[in-house]
Amino acid sequence: MLYTEGEERYAESRLPPSPSADAGSGRRPPAEFLRVARNPTAMIITCPSCATRYKVDPARIGARGRRVRCTSCALVWMQEPPPDLPMPVPPLGSPGIDDAAAGSAAGIAARLEAHRRAAERDARSRRRGRAAGWLFLALVVGTVFAVGAVARDEVVRVWPRAERIYALLGAAPVQPGQGLRIRVLQHGDVAEGAGAAFVVRGEVTNTSGQARDVPKLRATLRSADATELASVTFSAAQARLLPGETAPFLTRIDRPPPEAVAIDIHFVEPRR
Repeated sequence: MLYTEGEERYAESRLPPSPSADAGSGRRPPAEFLRVARNPTAMIITCPSCATRYKVDPARIGARGRRVRCTSCALVWMQEPPPDLPMPVPPLGSPGIDDAAAGSAAGIAARLEAHRRAAERDARSRRRGRAAGWLFLALVVGTVFAVGAVARDEVVRVWPRAERIYALLGAAPVQPGQGLRIRVLQHGDVAEGAGAAFVVRGEVTNTSGQARDVPKLRATLRSADATELASVTFSAAQARLLPGETAPFLTRIDRPPPEAVAIDIHFVEPRR
């Protein structure tokens, strides 16, 4: 019999010293050994001192091993469990399992929270990037429209096709003389030495609510059938008028034709 250090018996039988000698002589091993060899749950341990072998139940050794004592020589040693012995699984309510599960759950929760915060930061960064892009685009478009609105006359002068674009947008460029009123104050022939001249005096008034450029003017003498007989191009005293301002003008046509009966003064469209 094999006992633990506390004299607790846990082995049922002692086996012969070795079955190898009997195998070499052709004799069958004892029936007890055969039963042990065929039993998949049996375990054979050998005393390190006297080589006495014992048949034991592996469950008695336990998953962590056990101190045993040989009944033949009284040697005490630490017997390790067999390598194929199933390891015990702690119950779900044990502290080790709970602590490990809590630690694992905490780690998973921390990683999920870190991923969530990183995703929120990325989303905020993308939103800020899109907002900045739209703001920049709005500034560019606004600047283009502002420049085009302020300098539309110049834009149309440089690129005549822009007039159609302004018309589609409902912001057609200001026509020459739009918002300006021409008023003739005095006209007639003036004798100067051997010749004569036709003199016209008047003024241009800005009747709009915005500052206006004053284009060049043209005075034309016409016959009774509206045929153009003579003309002269001139400028008013000011090239730009604020709302309500007035600029005077004075011009003359030398040697006017005698058949002239009417004077026509209008703004001249600038050349493109």
